[in-house]
Amino acid sequence: MKKIGLKERLLYFTPKGYSELLKRQMNYAGMRGEFATKFIGFSFFFSIFLSIIIAFDLAVLGWGTLGIIIGAFVGVISVVTVQTSVVLIADSRAAEIEKVLPDALQLMSANVRAGMTVDKAIWLSARPEFGILEEEIKRVGAKTVGGKSVKVALTEMSERIKSDILGKTVRLIIEGMESGGELAHLLEETANNIRVTQSLRKEIKASVMTYSIFILFAAVLGAPMLFAISVFFVDVMTKLWSPSVLGGIETTGGVGPGSFLARATGPQVTPDQLFWFAIASLTLTTFFGSLIIGLIQTGREKNGLKFIPLLVTGAIGMFLLARFIIGMLFGGLFVI
Repeated sequence: MKKIGLKERLLYFTPKGYSELLKRQMNYAGMRGEFATKFIGFSFFFSIFLSIIIAFDLAVLGWGTLGIIIGAFVGVISVVTVQTSVVLIADSRAAEIEKVLPDALQLMSANVRAGMTVDKAIWLSARPEFGILEEEIKRVGAKTVGGKSVKVALTEMSERIKSDILGKTVRLIIEGMESGGELAHLLEETANNIRVTQSLRKEIKASVMTYSIFILFAAVLGAPMLFAISVFFVDVMTKLWSPSVLGGIETTGGVGPGSFLARATGPQVTPDQLFWFAIASLTLTTFFGSLIIGLIQTGREKNGLKFIPLLVTGAIGMFLLARFIIGMLFGGLFVI
């Protein structure tokens, strides 16, 4: 009897919806078998453990309810990060396969024209330069040798790869085989159509590059500099309206600057409040900016998730740098 390990036990207590979703994405990413089973349970309970540790530490430091909220938030972020990483790996794997798919179809077409059967034509089209697709083609060939039909083996391959282009190609091949049409011509035309589609995508990506650059400029350069100026301005105004400054100005008269200052009030927002608002605003701006860039360039928002760490780091870094430079250049002019 096989001994059940800790990670398998963790999977048993993992929510079914989460485990099924992650297992499907890991299947697309090429992570299968025992590794996937262990990883799902471990990643979920690691997120819970991390959340509890952070919440406990913050509670000890006196954060109270806010510490619990932050701990729960970190746990959710950990779960989302795992899911996002697996999705991005799956998409990268699909993109790599789509890149070499036309060449593989062209080779299959040549093999069919040479008089080979369909299963042998597919088997001999596996080449090392095809990378991941070579492994999948060899797996299809092994299953056909083992007794499975070409239709079933190809369908299972399309289910292991998260690619609409590959799925449609497999359906065309199966329909061509079942209808008894000229399969070599079908494969060749499909390869040409995929190349045209990929070429159009590259042209569209190049034509919308201006919009991506504008978003990068606004999120990583423009917004941080404006926030840095705003924080500096509020800091100066807060110092000007401090009691140490107003105390030296006569405020009892009916006219003059003293009476005006007596009726006026200083900034209602402190520099620290505006600083943290700027950090939060820049984080949200770069988050949605990354999604928009992914949508513009590839048509799918999730492809912009990989830009989030870089843009968030760049925007906050630019904000801190601009704040330091502005304070160094103009801070001496407003020494109170």
